[in-house]
Amino acid sequence: MENKKELLECAFSNFSKFGSKRFSMDELAHDLGISKKTIYKHFQSKEELVMESLQCFLRKVRSTIDDHMQESPNEDQPLLTIVYIYKLGLDHLQGISPAFFYGLNKYYYKAAQVYSEFREDLVWNVVHPLLLKAQKLGQIRPNVNVELVCKLFLLRLEDTVYSKANLFDEYSAQELLDHVIINNLRGVLTLEYLQNCPYESY
Repeated sequence: MENKKELLECAFSNFSKFGSKRFSMDELAHDLGISKKTIYKHFQSKEELVMESLQCFLRKVRSTIDDHMQESPNEDQPLLTIVYIYKLGLDHLQGISPAFFYGLNKYYYKAAQVYSEFREDLVWNVVHPLLLKAQKLGQIRPNVNVELVCKLFLLRLEDTVYSKANLFDEYSAQELLDHVIINNLRGVLTLEYLQNCPYESY
């Protein structure tokens, strides 16, 4: 396999499953059925491969979110878009080993920075404006500090999920969505919106 995109997708699949540090280039080459030399035709180092495979994955996630926002008929329901974003995030996190993030933070600073920048961009340039829109529409109480909501509940989802133990070992992605995201959002909604909310889990 010499297609760079396929190589990146296969690399991320293995890094996210077994850990970015733990899964070796030799194992990747074996899994792909190619020589390690072929991998190094595309990437100068494992660190570069880890970073680019993560970027490839994050671009796909962001593209899915952007497509949903363009196609969604719920212009007057920004909170439903937020729920969609975090459901998508949890569905993806469910397939990622905590060892992957541990490896990024300890061994691959540039890749960890890529992930951090993606997360910050998503929260402050997508989710935060959606919360402000919901507040303007009277769905969130006017005295709620939406910036603080982002910082407390929405900015570091994977830190919550992997805080002491992998919560996916005990709970489904839907249960975590309900308790980590939806219940916290429910606490800032206006009574009128709660009574007529289109999302059943509210």
